[in-house]
Amino acid sequence: MKLRTKLIVAFMSVMILPMIFLNVVMHTFASREVGELQQLYMIVVFITTTLLIYWIYRSVSVPLAKLQKAARNIKEGNLDFEIRQESDDEIGQLCQDFEEMRLRLKANAEEKVAFDRENKELISNISHDLKTPITAIKGYVEGIMDGVADTPERMDRYI
Repeated sequence: MKLRTKLIVAFMSVMILPMIFLNVVMHTFASREVGELQQLYMIVVFITTTLLIYWIYRSVSVPLAKLQKAARNIKEGNLDFEIRQESDDEIGQLCQDFEEMRLRLKANAEEKVAFDRENKELISNISHDLKTPITAIKGYVEGIMDGVADTPERMDRYI
């Protein structure tokens, strides 16, 4: 059940149903002036409660929508965004913690990219350093195999 639906159900169960019951009871037992005052009171309470429910709904649903969008971005691998929430309540703190988590994830991803780049460079350097002596050894072996080193003096020089 969505938050909006829960708030509507809570509003109806807490405000509207008791108001209807109270209206029926008061209408049955009270005078006309009391009944009109009762109806005015119920309208004021209804409007006030509606505004409070709307305020609560907006204060929760807007930050939750931001967090949901941020979670979707992170799931898709996008860490280049910012979560802005100005409130000082629990939801604002949650948004701030989520933003801090995003920044740490981004820093870790950038570290990993830098580490991978350095690792590739190291492997390339090691490969180059190994190729030079191996090429020389390979040349000497080919010279021996081809018979270039046909005397013992030349063989000693190749080995």
